[in-house]
Amino acid sequence: MITCRAIARLLAYPDKDLQAHMHELKAAIASEDLVSHRLQKKLFAFMDGLANQDLIDAQEDYIELFDRGRGHSLYLFEHVHGDSRLRGQAMVDLRQQYMDHGLFPDDKELPDYLPLFLEYVSILPPLEGQDSVAEIVHILAAIGAKLKRKEGLYALAFEALTQLSTAKIDEDFVNKALREDEERDDSLEALDREWADTPAFDGLGDMADCGGCDQIDLTPPASLEPSTREGGRA
Repeated sequence: MITCRAIARLLAYPDKDLQAHMHELKAAIASEDLVSHRLQKKLFAFMDGLANQDLIDAQEDYIELFDRGRGHSLYLFEHVHGDSRLRGQAMVDLRQQYMDHGLFPDDKELPDYLPLFLEYVSILPPLEGQDSVAEIVHILAAIGAKLKRKEGLYALAFEALTQLSTAKIDEDFVNKALREDEERDDSLEALDREWADTPAFDGLGDMADCGGCDQIDLTPPASLEPSTREGGRA
C-alpha cells in the first residue's frame, strides 16, 4: 500500500525534502483512493499547510507533539508495554518479522517506530497489509483521538491510517488512553524524573546482537524517501 509509505513519510521528522515533495505524497494517497474523499480533503489541506510552514516552526511543533511526553509517542509498544520487559521481546519479534520479509533495518531506529512499521506494511500484499494495520488500529485510533482533542492536525494522518483496515476499533482501549492522557504530567520536570528512573537497557534482551545484521538498501523512490529524525529517542 503506497498510502502507508506516504503517511510514513508524513509522520517522520519534517525537513526540506518533505516540504518539497508534499504534492507527490498527496498524489500517492489519492492514487490508491483508500482514504475517504472527505478525509482526503482535510488531510491534504494539512499537508499543504505543513509544506508552506516555516521549517523551524514545523520541527518545533513536531517535537512538542511526539517527543515531549509519551501520550503521542510514535513508538507503538510504548502504548501497550511501556518500559516492561515484554516490550523488549516484542521488539525482537518485530525485527525478526521484518527480516523474514527480506528487510534488514539498521540500528538507527527501534523496530516499533511507526513510520518504520508503515514502510514495512507498504511492501506487503494488500490483504496482508490490511491485517498488519488491523493489529495496531486501536493504538492508531488512541493516538489520533488524543491529538484531535488537543486540536493537533496530525490527528488526520492517524484517522487516515485507521481507514486502511476494516477492523473494529477497541473503543475501551481508546477511552482508557484518553483518561490516562488527562492524568499524565508531561511537564519538563516530570519527564526529567521519569527518564532518570528508567533503566537504560531494561528488557532489550538480544536486540544488541542485531547490530551485525546484513543490510539492504531500503531507499524508496526519491519522492517518498523516508527520513530518520534528528534528536529522536533511541
